Amino acid sequence: MKLVLQRADAIYQPNGHLDPVGFGRHIDFHTYLPPESLVPFIDHFWTISWNRASQQPYISEQVMHRPYVDFYLSRDEAGIQCTFREKRDYQAVDNGRIIGARLLPGAFRVFWRGSLAGLYNETIPLQQVFSSADLPFMEDTLSLPDGEAVGALAELIQSHNPQYDPNIAVINQIIDAIETEDMQTVKDVARWVGKSERWLQQLFQEYVGVGIKWQLQRYKLLRAAKSIREWDKPHWADIAYDLGYSSQQHFITDFRRVLGKTPVQYKKDLGPLS
Repeated sequence: MKLVLQRADAIYQPNGHLDPVGFGRHIDFHTYLPPESLVPFIDHFWTISWNRASQQPYISEQVMHRPYVDFYLSRDEAGIQCTFREKRDYQAVDNGRIIGARLLPGAFRVFWRGSLAGLYNETIPLQQVFSSADLPFMEDTLSLPDGEAVGALAELIQSHNPQYDPNIAVINQIIDAIETEDMQTVKDVARWVGKSERWLQQLFQEYVGVGIKWQLQRYKLLRAAKSIREWDKPHWADIAYDLGYSSQQHFITDFRRVLGKTPVQYKKDLGPLS
């Protein structure tokens, strides 16, 4: 009997999207809860589809707010998208569909079975981890309805027999704390977790592939982007101060380096309906 996953009841908020309203307008996106056996490793399964055959291509700008890794299948490829440190633009042209699984931060270490230090900004063939993810598997899976397709992907992941690793839970507790406890420095995080800064840095390099400083900055700047989207007339100095910046100019410089535009340009590009 084939595994069929059900859509999640709660609407997932893709906080890494820089224009979530535009994304929702142009892309059909759904999430699915993982089976119990994969809960320690998978945040959610997902499907996206679009039909732009008679329309202009849609470009989605995204910045990862967490160090996620995705397993995915499309008509063109089956891959593993590692954490991307910079902003990425995704283009939806003609029509398409992608089936995916988003791993919990740190969980790819279980499947990769080696250090993730420096493993970022890369897309790896899915067959490099799952030998049976060949062309017939891709074609068969993509021929199924969404619930069955993500179920087939879940079965593929289960076939790898992932083993529980307590460090995954620790990493996710740390990231949750960064997002709820208003921690702004590595020292703050190390004090919260009760470990040395060196231990913290090594844990994230080994399991995530990027440092804890990256995580702190990403969350901070995406908080800023959210505020800019929600405020009719953002007060730039207040945003900079709330994020812990010593000056408004420092905030603007960081924002432009990561998101590719100044806060004012970002607000202007969103348009009146965002």
